Amino acid sequence: MLKKSLFVVLIILIVPFNAFGKKDTVDIITTLTSNEEIGFLGLIDGVFFDENKQRLYVSDSSNNRILSYDSELKYLSALQPGGDLKHPTSLVRTSDGRFLVVEPSRKGILTINISQKSVKQVDFSKVPEAETFYPGNIAIDSADNVYIIDRANSRVLLFNPNLQFEREVLRDTKTRISDIKVDNQGNIYTLSTIEGVVKKYDGSGRKILEFGRRGQDKNEFNFPVSLAVDEKGLIYVVDQHKNKVLVFDKSGGFLFDFSGLGWREGRLAYPSFIFINNSGTIFIVDRDNSRISVFR
Repeated sequence: MLKKSLFVVLIILIVPFNAFGKKDTVDIITTLTSNEEIGFLGLIDGVFFDENKQRLYVSDSSNNRILSYDSELKYLSALQPGGDLKHPTSLVRTSDGRFLVVEPSRKGILTINISQKSVKQVDFSKVPEAETFYPGNIAIDSADNVYIIDRANSRVLLFNPNLQFEREVLRDTKTRISDIKVDNQGNIYTLSTIEGVVKKYDGSGRKILEFGRRGQDKNEFNFPVSLAVDEKGLIYVVDQHKNKVLVFDKSGGFLFDFSGLGWREGRLAYPSFIFINNSGTIFIVDRDNSRISVFR
């Protein structure tokens, strides 16, 4: 009996934990924060990783600028187009290098073309109910189609690669849309902070998945503010009041959460946004710590 027990213990010690179904771990890589080169990193609102250029872009709303980092997350430069950029929030970059930046104070979307040294407002004249439009977060797909949340009308607008209005992809009269992401297959994911609900739509706007609810249990949301989807189809939701990230499978089943309230590296304080690139690097806006926390 003793020999059998020792054999079982030996097997447990040798066999990797993942063989028994242990979940993958999420580890902190680094944090991007204020320093002498960058200066004070103020209110951060948006993060976007350009897969073509292998560049990370961060909107620093307090300083009216967009910061860029290389693939090793080393600071490169700051884009500050004079007085044309006012409190930028959500941002994306097209495959030909144009930035699209949300400016809530102007109730519009700004397009910045560095090569042509031009800064323009996206034309909303052909959008129905344009007079009540109020911009939320934006997302972009692999074909450079741009998806824009209209918070005032709880809908998602689609603009083509030429930044011309195409159509209203979806309108959600039951919930208020807080965040949006588009996966590599063209599926659209939305999050409602107030209702605590995640929804998934196909490219035509047909709902194919809905899950989530408000509550205090591990698999429930307290105050969800942002979501992202990785290459495996796992769905990550930032809960601002829990100071955690909740992770769900493709069907909306809860898997695990990570991080928690704190100030040391790897912890979060009032997180507000999440972005995951194609290699699985997780960028989280750690708002009250005035930094970007980077996980893998």
